[in-house]
Amino acid sequence: MGGNPMEYSEAVLAHFRAPKNAGEFPAGTRGVLLGQAGTKKRGREIHLELKLGADGRIEGCRYRIYGCPATVALCSLLSERLPGLLPAEALTMSGLKLAAELGLPPPKRDAALLLEDALRDALKGYNMTESREAI
Repeated sequence: MGGNPMEYSEAVLAHFRAPKNAGEFPAGTRGVLLGQAGTKKRGREIHLELKLGADGRIEGCRYRIYGCPATVALCSLLSERLPGLLPAEALTMSGLKLAAELGLPPPKRDAALLLEDALRDALKGYNMTESREAI
């Protein structure tokens, strides 16, 4: 990165140019948890979908967003990191650590906090102690 504090790293640009797992699961897909954070009026909105498998682990993550390249990159990176995790493990994900890994400029790191909010919103209704046979 150059001297511009708002310049994005190559990692951010790579995720922005070719976002991983963007979109949504087909309607009626079983085991999908939904989360949302932000609003278009405030400049960023994230809709997050987590698909749980029969074993209770996250099988996949999809997202729809309205936002800047930082928001796209964070969602793309998160969608690569979540599969295989238990929901309790997913709750420990740090948006700020993902932002640091991507080399986001400090003024854009608020997108990481919004990502955490969307993830927590998706997992809020999940009972961590309940059997997942109902999925």
